[in-house]
Amino acid sequence: MGETTSRGTYARERVRMTAATLTRAAAMIRSGSIQGRGAEILDTDTPGLTLRVTRAAGTWYLRHRKGTIRLGSMDVLNLPAAREAAARARRDVELGVDPRQDVGIFERQMAKGADMAHAVDVAFPISEPFPSPADRRRRGPWQWRDLMEEFLAAKLPGLRESYRSKYRAYHEGDEFEPIDGRELQHLDISELESLRDRVAETRTVSAAARVVAQCKEALTWAWRYHGTRSGLSDQRYPWWQEQWAIQYSSTAREHTPTVEELVRTLLVAEHHRCLGGTDQQTDPGTLAALWAVVLTGQRTGALGRTRRAGVIAMPDRPDWQVWTWTGAEMKGGRRAAKPHALPIPPTAVEAIARCGADPSSPWLFPSRIEGKHLTPSGYTQFFYRIEGKEKDGKAGSRIARPLGDLFQRYGIRRWTPHDARRTLSTFLDDEQLGGAASAILAHSKATGSDEDEKSRTEDITRRVYIKAQRLPLKAAGMEVWVPYVLAAYERERARFKLLT
Repeated sequence: MGETTSRGTYARERVRMTAATLTRAAAMIRSGSIQGRGAEILDTDTPGLTLRVTRAAGTWYLRHRKGTIRLGSMDVLNLPAAREAAARARRDVELGVDPRQDVGIFERQMAKGADMAHAVDVAFPISEPFPSPADRRRRGPWQWRDLMEEFLAAKLPGLRESYRSKYRAYHEGDEFEPIDGRELQHLDISELESLRDRVAETRTVSAAARVVAQCKEALTWAWRYHGTRSGLSDQRYPWWQEQWAIQYSSTAREHTPTVEELVRTLLVAEHHRCLGGTDQQTDPGTLAALWAVVLTGQRTGALGRTRRAGVIAMPDRPDWQVWTWTGAEMKGGRRAAKPHALPIPPTAVEAIARCGADPSSPWLFPSRIEGKHLTPSGYTQFFYRIEGKEKDGKAGSRIARPLGDLFQRYGIRRWTPHDARRTLSTFLDDEQLGGAASAILAHSKATGSDEDEKSRTEDITRRVYIKAQRLPLKAAGMEVWVPYVLAAYERERARFKLLT
């Protein structure tokens, strides 16, 4: 016999089991010669296979580092069957699968007199491995997460690079988690409505409207172009287009701040450099950009990306500058807009330069982060500080705004950078220079000609002096608007009273 040791109250023995081992164990039970609680016999040929013999019965177990699994009765499972059950159970445990149900079926089949091959087929069916995400996207059927990845891979290259992350944001987030693993072929309207409602609750109703619109587009794209792989080929029509909806309609913003409100805001920003609960001041690049918004009416995205290398002299107008932007730097969703150029009078150049933005930066309006330019988010955060909005700090704290809402305290109706465009346009319309306003603000023309499409990608410095840029018309508007703003600023400065 093999080596015998003790383990608790069970005598323990390691042997290479044979049929004789089971005969001996049965004899011990019949004779009542079991000492203590019983004995455990370990099979040296099958790792972990253990026969526990007590006064009442013999029972097979599999011992594994992750636990002990009961395999069945010695009266039901002979040695080959016990070894088969142990091998199957070990494989399941190492794969993270609980084998107890399968080995229970195996024991019952053997108890019914089934041959071992049949019992194995019934208890341990061959399971197909789960496909990898790549295989599932290639062959289908798609889950929701597959639809999002495949659709975005096709959609994003056609969008402006700077817009892609914003577009993607409406296809991902915690709100999508409950349906990420849902197969599209089993998707129903209740799940889509729940997604919509989660987004409306955690973000905004307008964000939920964007999610609905963009995800409907994704579903229709999959149904139309990838019906088989997506699992939507059996859908006779794209039912989600009619059934999935949201009660929301955007309204155009109409607020037009007065010039006095714009320049008073400049004075507030200059005199209240510390707008938060810390000593950190509004940096010169942000202050210069605020001046540029008021003086030029340009969109914050393009304005923040103004390159010093893109600033050139204007012919026939000494000391004037021309700020230029490529098509990729201008506004556009699906594709880049046209290049744009704007004449800047020397008085505007001087007013902006007084803010002290770093002249060594490649950007006209550098951010606090070295080498980076001011972004639309930077403008938004600055206006939040002016409005006195608190924000989350570190470790769950809140950053207070001890000065409160400076718009309200200084008698300024709240405005956004985009509203300043409306002020400039209204003023120049009143001056019979509406065409100049449209040119200055780069309002698009939907001509759709081949020449227009070509002009989107041409180098702006090659086109800046030709008729399409209408520099004389823009300059005519700027030489009226800028002096008016600067004169209003001087009047407001003379009567400005600092509030504490």
